[in-house]
Amino acid sequence: MPRAAHPDARTAPAHEAVLSLPAEARWVPVARRCVGAVLTQWRFPSADRESAELIVGELAANAAEHGRHDMTVRLSLHKGVLWISVTDSGLPGRTRRPRNADSDEHGRGMAIVELLALEVRVRQGPLGRRVDAALTATTP
Repeated sequence: MPRAAHPDARTAPAHEAVLSLPAEARWVPVARRCVGAVLTQWRFPSADRESAELIVGELAANAAEHGRHDMTVRLSLHKGVLWISVTDSGLPGRTRRPRNADSDEHGRGMAIVELLALEVRVRQGPLGRRVDAALTATTP
């Protein structure tokens, strides 16, 4: 599978958006809705928009579950490739898994992201983790 070119300082993206939220489960639906609204404004294809919303939901849920203080969602659209980055930051906290959580509902998030994305990159730093996922826009 070909690697997606990640936009850098030499190639400005056509569109870019950044959303910062508390890394709490109650903010995950907000992140999904905001991404959906931005991608609608950018006229990103609806089927791909749904995949992007699902990717953001899974990555934001991971950021919230693993106890980081803040999370940042960054969207960057360049030449038909949407890069979704979710960074959790702040001091590490304890994992906040619900007491009555069904174990069948946990542990599948990254597998879903990898299935939907063209490419996934994970970077762990001293102040948090960043996950980048590339999604190619289908042409009508």
